[in-house]
Amino acid sequence: MEDRVDRLADLDELSQDKRRILSNAAPGPFERAFANRDLFRGAARSGLFWSLASAVLTLLLVAVAGLILGLCIHHGKLFLELDGPAAKQLEKLAGERLIPPEFKAISELPPFDMTLNPSASPPPLIPIIRDDTGILPTVWNRRNYWYGPALAWCYQSIMTLQSTVPALVTLLLSGAVLTLLRMGCIGQVKLSARKAALEMSAQMRRNIYRANLRLGVEDIEGHTTQRARRIFVQEIESLQNLLFEYIDRTLRLPVEIVVMLAALLLINPLLTIEWLPPLALCWYLLSQGNARAQSARRLAADRGNHELQVMADGLNRSQLIRSYGLEQTEQEAFLNHLDRYTQNMKLKARVQDDALWLRIFVYMAVVAVMVFLLFITLVQLAIDSPLLSLADVLVFLSAAAALMYAARELARVPGIRRQAAEISTHIFQYLDQIPQVSQAVGARFLNPLSKRLQIDQATYKVPNSDQELLDKLDLIIDANHKYALVGIDELDARAVAMAIPRFIELKSGRVLIDGEDVAWATLESLRSEIIFVTSNAAVFPGTILDNIAAGGEFTLQQCTDAAKEAHAHQFIVGLMNGYETVLDPRDHQLSEGQIFQLALARALVRRPALLIIEEPEAALDDDTKALLDDTYDRITSGRTVIFLPQRLATLKRVDEIIVLGQGRVAAQGPHSVLVKESPIYRHWEYLRFNEFRHLSDSGR
Repeated sequence: MEDRVDRLADLDELSQDKRRILSNAAPGPFERAFANRDLFRGAARSGLFWSLASAVLTLLLVAVAGLILGLCIHHGKLFLELDGPAAKQLEKLAGERLIPPEFKAISELPPFDMTLNPSASPPPLIPIIRDDTGILPTVWNRRNYWYGPALAWCYQSIMTLQSTVPALVTLLLSGAVLTLLRMGCIGQVKLSARKAALEMSAQMRRNIYRANLRLGVEDIEGHTTQRARRIFVQEIESLQNLLFEYIDRTLRLPVEIVVMLAALLLINPLLTIEWLPPLALCWYLLSQGNARAQSARRLAADRGNHELQVMADGLNRSQLIRSYGLEQTEQEAFLNHLDRYTQNMKLKARVQDDALWLRIFVYMAVVAVMVFLLFITLVQLAIDSPLLSLADVLVFLSAAAALMYAARELARVPGIRRQAAEISTHIFQYLDQIPQVSQAVGARFLNPLSKRLQIDQATYKVPNSDQELLDKLDLIIDANHKYALVGIDELDARAVAMAIPRFIELKSGRVLIDGEDVAWATLESLRSEIIFVTSNAAVFPGTILDNIAAGGEFTLQQCTDAAKEAHAHQFIVGLMNGYETVLDPRDHQLSEGQIFQLALARALVRRPALLIIEEPEAALDDDTKALLDDTYDRITSGRTVIFLPQRLATLKRVDEIIVLGQGRVAAQGPHSVLVKESPIYRHWEYLRFNEFRHLSDSGR
């Protein structure tokens, strides 16, 4: 089963990294978690569509806002003095007659050209005065823009835009609808970003689960499993949130910036071109100032924390200070450290205030530059062409503010990416670990233990550590006997127990079953004949029957017989639904003793030739102890059993106790002999079972 998991995991990793390997690319940790191309596929791709839809709605909102502002400024009143051709153009835009009848003849005159007749006087201008014309003043002011004909078509086609009050209501309703639609599109962008982040986190959790199946079995200290759990629960959740922010901002903000820039160019290209360079300069100054301020804050905070730790360490020296009369000296040193700490904290606060004032200054400078450029542009337009309307000015300022806000939010993306890369680095450091145990090519089926188990010159060192648990260990275990493995360092005994079913890989040496090296046996046949019942045995979500069968094809009668043999049947039938009672690992429905009995039943139903039992450290009640003693008497008959004991009664029951010290066998024999002849065993027994051992844990 494990070999199958390994192959599936390897194939999955190969399929994910195939293109990267072939292209000789070396993707960073963030790219491994979420590559740039992932923005254009899956859930993120739909987010890109909704972002474009939001951009179109934003442009329409800007246009509607300009019309509303123009309507509020002009109140639908039209007062113009035009020559004939301009008056006819106004009538064409309005789609109705606006020229007074008495000026009809003047409107038919050709355009006046002073170069043809310098002495002639121009014809009189045609006054056009109208109230309640809706958005017609704005249509006239925007006639020379590229979207002028489209605006005139809307005015002619939508009757409510031709009168002031209906036009205002129509525009307000249109703005409200567009706002709701835009909010919906932005919500869809965020939903798509969240789905993409969830897809990534789900894939990452699948990888962690598969990696834990391969690496967790080798976890002799429990650190690897704890690390996997922390990554699975906390770090991937943090990465998911960061990726959501990254995807959302990357999909939405660049499009918003382009849209706002397009709106500015549509309103006044000249003003936009004049305004962008000072804005870019102010943005650069602001980013540089913030970077320097952040560096200064970090330096001040580090120095302040150092001074604080020095002062805190001084609190532990009160007896020494009093004993040698160092009160004056230590007080002066303490005050110096306190003064430096205070100065650094003030510097940190001042830098924060300076950064705030820098932002205020930059924003004021940007506003001042914009006002100045608006003034210059108004003057230029007053000379060469009609004035820039107040509505255009207000819309321009609003679009510029929206552009600056979007740019500021987009500038945070690199920081979000760096944070995500840091978490991804930690995650992939775990995923990139190569399991030590793997099935050999050409592995053979292993027959059950019938004669003896031999450990030959076994050496094992904890991975990524200098701690050596086994040092050329030699050990022989005869079949159909009961043994107990103990050691001053509990990990020594656990290493031997885990090496037998190849949960860990020896650095050197062999484990032989009836002369066959287990390294050349299939993992499935090896672990079907050697069952390791751990002290931290867990329950699976499901019924008690499912927990005993654990995926095996066992009948109810077989599971019931195993439960009876482990003395679990009695408490099982006492539950509400008996063997069909559904267990939840988080509900603590069973006691530690009952979980251990259930684990024994799970092992016994498989009828292994070699059973390794690690007793739980939790204190058991007298009834459970008595039941376990009877269980041990039953299961040890005709079977090889190795105990990692936690009870003195178990030590007295076994045929031989193997005492490990410094990675080798320090003593071996029955309890009655070792307690008399082995100093190391007597020392171990005293540490474990003396009646005063719990006093050190009591409060003082």
